[in-house]
Amino acid sequence: MPRLSFDPEETLLSYTDRLSVMHTGRGMERLLKDLGIHREHFVSGRPDTVTALAVATGHSVEELEATAIRVFPRANSFRGQEMSKTFLSPRAARYCPTCLAEDGEKKHRRFRLLWGFRHVVRCDLHSIWLETAPVANGTNLRVSLDGAPLAKPVLVDAIEPEYLRWLRDRLDGSTRHGDSWMDDQTTEQVLAAAEMLGATLEHGHRVAVTRLTSAQTEEATDIGFSIYREGPRAVKEALDAIRQRSPAKAVQAGALAHYGKLFDWLDRRSNAVDPGPIRDILRDHIVKHSAVEPGTTVLGVEINRRRFHTVHSLSSEVGIEYRRLSRLLKRLGQVPEHATEVQCGNMVFDAAKAVPLIQSFKTAVPLMDVPEYIGASKGQVEILYRVGVIKPLIPRTGRGSVRQVVFARQHLDNFLAKISALPEFTLEDANKLHPIAYACQRGAGPFEKVFDEIMVGTIPSFRHPEKIGVGAVYVHIADALAAKIPA
Repeated sequence: MPRLSFDPEETLLSYTDRLSVMHTGRGMERLLKDLGIHREHFVSGRPDTVTALAVATGHSVEELEATAIRVFPRANSFRGQEMSKTFLSPRAARYCPTCLAEDGEKKHRRFRLLWGFRHVVRCDLHSIWLETAPVANGTNLRVSLDGAPLAKPVLVDAIEPEYLRWLRDRLDGSTRHGDSWMDDQTTEQVLAAAEMLGATLEHGHRVAVTRLTSAQTEEATDIGFSIYREGPRAVKEALDAIRQRSPAKAVQAGALAHYGKLFDWLDRRSNAVDPGPIRDILRDHIVKHSAVEPGTTVLGVEINRRRFHTVHSLSSEVGIEYRRLSRLLKRLGQVPEHATEVQCGNMVFDAAKAVPLIQSFKTAVPLMDVPEYIGASKGQVEILYRVGVIKPLIPRTGRGSVRQVVFARQHLDNFLAKISALPEFTLEDANKLHPIAYACQRGAGPFEKVFDEIMVGTIPSFRHPEKIGVGAVYVHIADALAAKIPA
């Protein structure tokens, strides 16, 4: 069989039709019949039919498979990558008038692989818009054009988008650099995610990507691609912007309201084909910024642990009435002092921080009970409070801090643990050691400074085995005076 020059940028169906016209004067069906190849199986790209054609024509199986698009009931496959049926089609639905004019006679017209990608809306060689063929489902240009004259070329004003160059390089096998996170993603995962990000940013949460013009599709995809290629951090920043631009401000609003058609696409419309890492990134973003209830399924994964609370859910968790909790959160500095009830209700709080904070408040120790709790005199407690060694649960400058000075039990326990770490002295040594107050009276220095030097180890100190807290700390007078602490 005479060989026809094979173009790796042409679809297998287009090449086979040209080959058939050369040998039989008729379309692809005649050649396939002569070779005993099932037409429908060949059109759907079944490997056995591609191999049969390769054997008959003398081409390698690999080069023919590289131009064949495998069609399945729910998806397509190209070069081992699963793709949705609308992302890449083997049908010759669009064409570049200038390219076909340069091909010459009708029998030499080639349908390029690149034209089959939905996101390719221009000819990358001539910068003109691709035209829609009169017959939508033709397997080759001979059928798709149906004898109609070529459309008049329409020039594209905008410069070539970055993603088109990337796609062309990927088809040529020259895009893997070893350092790009896109290397491990399919072509559709990259471009579909780029399109949805760009379209949502450019046209809003209710954008219908299938209704965008060719120019709008190209622009949206290029905007999204410039973000997507920078990696997960850039994608998260784009999601921040999308969420901030959402018209939905209530915390009860769902992910669809916050992320629009981007969420809708990942939640329902991309189930046939894996959309790639963007689904995990968006899920994490939702969980990070929304009060998702445990047991809720978000983008196909059940969330088992709560990460954020609203005031309402936090109220149920800690057992404090909603309005009282709102006031408490303001005193604790978790809510702006002048926030309205609506603003407060729309806020979310980190569960890992908020719940322990509220629990700490419920079990907090009032200032009047601190002396007994840490084994110190009232005056010593007031000094430690003043210099910030023991810190109140409600910030001293916060609303309500003066009326309700309380200390987290865990905070005081940590304070006592530091004292408990001091070496214990025996009762035989008791006559040589004295409490901190006695050392201060003998001229060692102000209590707060002496205590600080003891805690950092400058002044050797010991712990009385039968006492607790500050009252259990003993020192040698000579050691305290040797420290020469200024007043």
